[in-house]
Amino acid sequence: MWDKVRKRLFEAGEIVELVMAGVAVCAIVVAAVTLVPEFLHYWDSRMEAGAFLEFLDRVLEVVIGVEFIKMLCKPNPGNIIEVLIFVISRHMIVQKTTAVEDLVAVISICILFFFQRFMDAAGKEKNAETEKSGKDAEEP
Repeated sequence: MWDKVRKRLFEAGEIVELVMAGVAVCAIVVAAVTLVPEFLHYWDSRMEAGAFLEFLDRVLEVVIGVEFIKMLCKPNPGNIIEVLIFVISRHMIVQKTTAVEDLVAVISICILFFFQRFMDAAGKEKNAETEKSGKDAEEP
């Protein structure tokens, strides 16, 4: 009985997660549409210091939102790492940061790339083992 309840709760959680992803898609579409007036504002003030960074901030917000939706729809370590890399990069590029903060951000991104590379290698190794065991099972 409790296993059924757990299963139903898990399924309900997945449905709520997908509904939230749908809501996030609507918000990202609105944010993407508002980039048009932002671009026009940037074009008018393109000679001002910081105008490009302000526009880039808005664009990166939309990109991070898209990556977040991908993470909600297919939660896996690779998608989570991509979101974190974009968030750290946005912070480092757009915000006024010190040299130490930039160094910590670069080290963080390097660590995330290392983990991503490690997980990709482990996944390829696991797939190779699965294919090998499948071929062994087919051979009489």
